[in-house]
Amino acid sequence: MSGSRNRPRAAGALLAVLLFTCGSAIAEEVDSEAPIRLVPLNEIEQPQFDASPLSEPAGELLVLEAEDLGEPKTSVETDGDQVKVGKLNEIDADAVGLLSESSGGYPDSLWHGSRRDRVMALLPRLPVEARSPAMRSAVLKLLLSSGEAPSGEVIEKGRLLRLRAELLARMGEYDVAIALLQASPSGGFEEIIARYDSDRMFLKLDFVGACGKARTRIDISPLPYWQRALIFCQSRSQEVEAASLGLDLLRESDSPPSAAFVTLINAMNGYGEAVLDSLPNPTPMLVSMLRVLNIPAPADALDVANPALLRVFASTSDSDIELRLAAAEEAEAVGALPAESIGLLYAAVAFSSEELANPIEYSADMTGPLARAILYQAILAEDVPTARAEAIGITLERAREEGRFATMARALLSAIQVLPATQEFAWFAAEAGRAYFAANRWEEAGRWFNLALAESGTDLEAQQAAVQLWPLVALSGEKIEVDEDMLDAWWEYQGSPLGPTTHQRGALLLTLLAATGHEISSEQWDALLAGPLIEPSAVTSPALRHALSAAADNGRIGETVLLALLGLGSGGPQNSGVATLGETISALRTAGLERDAQAIAVEAALAGGL
Repeated sequence: MSGSRNRPRAAGALLAVLLFTCGSAIAEEVDSEAPIRLVPLNEIEQPQFDASPLSEPAGELLVLEAEDLGEPKTSVETDGDQVKVGKLNEIDADAVGLLSESSGGYPDSLWHGSRRDRVMALLPRLPVEARSPAMRSAVLKLLLSSGEAPSGEVIEKGRLLRLRAELLARMGEYDVAIALLQASPSGGFEEIIARYDSDRMFLKLDFVGACGKARTRIDISPLPYWQRALIFCQSRSQEVEAASLGLDLLRESDSPPSAAFVTLINAMNGYGEAVLDSLPNPTPMLVSMLRVLNIPAPADALDVANPALLRVFASTSDSDIELRLAAAEEAEAVGALPAESIGLLYAAVAFSSEELANPIEYSADMTGPLARAILYQAILAEDVPTARAEAIGITLERAREEGRFATMARALLSAIQVLPATQEFAWFAAEAGRAYFAANRWEEAGRWFNLALAESGTDLEAQQAAVQLWPLVALSGEKIEVDEDMLDAWWEYQGSPLGPTTHQRGALLLTLLAATGHEISSEQWDALLAGPLIEPSAVTSPALRHALSAAADNGRIGETVLLALLGLGSGGPQNSGVATLGETISALRTAGLERDAQAIAVEAALAGGL
């Protein structure tokens, strides 16, 4: 694959003139303050390309560590020239949070005007498993922001705080869930904290800690959780008789263990082999039992909502590498695993010397993560910049066909970063720009757009790249006016006659532009009237649409975010209907959440082929 690349350069046509006359102002509007992305606490070092460190992403990168958390808020009173500082007498546990507006959270007024009963009914339905880093960021901010709790009858003090912690645990953020509960001045969450701490230790294979906690808690708490934990610990310590007795008693109780738990305990006790054809929605304890027995997880174990379990499957060195890669890609896609970890796994896959000598050819007969792994290794081994760029382009295109473009783009960011945004690589601007947008690095994406724009007069591919990147630049910028010449150029680039795919992309683009505050002329909308007039995609319920509109119009920030996330659902922006996307993004903007709206719009645009 080594060698140089010579690209044909064409004379500029009308399209290039349009780009030169209007593009610069658009490119200058690229925003560098995209939404904060909360990332997992355990990051893995990736294989290094010969490059300087990546610049910071658009928006602050925030990692929450338990030791960074502050004390409960204090009150400040003035008495003449004296200032008195003391603890607040009454702090509502439900109002406690780990993020303030200044540290990346939502305003303290996020629940002002919202009804407690509505929030409590809808919050458990948050799609925490959505394959969307932008949605995960919004969910985390919603759960961690401090602020006055919704109004209404309080049936149980701290119930909202406990629910928020439960959702964090479902997201695999056990450390943060524990820290949130510990921030409550009233306490009262010892049992829940102990259980989350136990799950955290099981996931880390800290059996000394987990079993010590189980033997302590069994004398304090009657919960079946601790009975199961104790049985596991007894089996692991070869206390077979005690474990078998405990299992028999548990099976006769009101909370019998699952069939998988019984099978695994019996195997640990030496009573047969552990044969599991299915393990849907496994718990941290069950996953740790798989590790103890050194048996692979069934394929359906990956169909879990908790990314912490996906991280464990990805890190199990003795498991099938394809299963590990699938788990890692899914965890990264939901924003729960650093993209660098994917690169580390891709680089660890063993291929034959013949396959590595012709990776492009052999990858054509592969699908799934193994195809991406061999292409990643080819890129890693390539030391000729133009050849590396070509390989990256092929890899991203194939990843796009399998719905893994964003993950692959983020995993390849170090390889892309060593390629300079110079004239020699203007032909590569579209792929590089899209990759930076997928990685939430809008400023770097803008540099490639500027390069394509500058070279568009004499380079046909640069000209096309500028047209392709313009929608993403427009969606992520602050300029409200839509450049009609650029939009016309985009339509012209789609070709004629306009087919179903073009109509679909056109509808998505105009909807996203309008939802992010841009004014679209009636003539542009009229171009879509020649296509399908009824959208087959699902839309949100009338009740949710009404509630979302009312919450946004009345500035109920937390409720708007909650309803917007529910409307996008577990499928995320890439699987939402165009109408739903438009209403969701528009509502977020109406509530003053411009950055959240833009992040979702960019994700939807990339997923929709823009």
